Order: sequence, then C-alpha cells, then structure tokens
Amino acid sequence: MASEHKRSFTHNYQSSKYAMHLLEHSRTLGNMQDVMRVLQFQKKGIHLDTIERFHIHRQAAKNNHLNDDHTLSANRIFDTILSDFQNKYI
Repeated sequence: MASEHKRSFTHNYQSSKYAMHLLEHSRTLGNMQDVMRVLQFQKKGIHLDTIERFHIHRQAAKNNHLNDDHTLSANRIFDTILSDFQNKYI
C-alpha cells in the first residue's frame, strides 16, 4: 500500500479515498493478501491497463468506486460489455 494511504488512514486525513473508505466502514489496514482478492492475473502492459480500466469502469457504473471522478471517462465498449453481461446473466 502506498505511504500516502497509510498516512491518511493513520491521521484520518481526507486526502485518500481509499483511507476514507476504510475509516467509514470500520476496516483495518493489512497486507494486500489478507484484505483484497485477485480478480484476474495479467502480466504488466497494455492488457493489464485495459483490464484495470474495465474493473474501475464497472464499479463506477454501480457508483461503487474509490477513484477520483477525473480518472473516470465514458467508454462505450465497456458499457456494451456490461449491458450484454447483465442481459445474459442477470
């Protein structure tokens, strides 16, 4: 975890949405292996970047994201994938 998130959590600063989320939901800091789950494995590179953007977009579509709004952008391809998934599996 980045030091700015730890510092924000420890001192209850409003500078990290991740730290704010932990504090608001009475979560604790811990090792990544203990507090997170792997969604998908991918080597570094453009594929990882795309997968990461998709998962962020998916959570933003549910209004369940921690990223700053300026990091989010419209993506019609992701919206189509999410719509197709919902129509087939939900």
